[in-house]
Amino acid sequence: MIIRLSDIADIHAGYPFRGTIAHDKNAPVQVVQPKDISDLGELHLENLVKTELKGKKLPMWLQHGDILFIAKGIRTYATYVPEEIKDVICSPSLFQIRIQPSLRNSINPIFLAWQLNQKPIQQYFRQTAEGSAQTNIRKPVLANVELEVPVLEKQNIIAKLYEASIKENALLHKLINNRQQQLNAIATDLINNSNQ
Repeated sequence: MIIRLSDIADIHAGYPFRGTIAHDKNAPVQVVQPKDISDLGELHLENLVKTELKGKKLPMWLQHGDILFIAKGIRTYATYVPEEIKDVICSPSLFQIRIQPSLRNSINPIFLAWQLNQKPIQQYFRQTAEGSAQTNIRKPVLANVELEVPVLEKQNIIAKLYEASIKENALLHKLINNRQQQLNAIATDLINNSNQ
């Protein structure tokens, strides 16, 4: 069944900060920014910026199952909020996608994030993006994304495979980085020993 994203989810722009988000380690609110989403699609919640909200707009707090989409920059990735979090919002360069309440039992948000990251939809984003070096996906473009939504059982299978692939990729990247650090240390030792 092919449907548009706007038919199944509500899409909201991130909190409208003016200028740079001021970091205050004692502030009550945390902010997810594009840098907190890895190239693999992982959401890293460990080092979020903390800040005070000074604008008049009421914040739309992130909830477990929300999908975050990077709308500005060179990456147009989606990720999902994997756990319950408190007092966390997203920056204006992200869209917050929330499955409509009546459909939460029939659409898996992890599956939805996976589909937004796949080649056909990524090509659609590249074709419709504004800007060249720094792309910008507008809300109507995101809302009009056409999705293929199979039965929940199939969504769940794909979602589990996707989660497993993210974990496997993260582990592989960690191993590669560790090996590179070992090689760098060996190279440094060789140079230091040859200068003695």
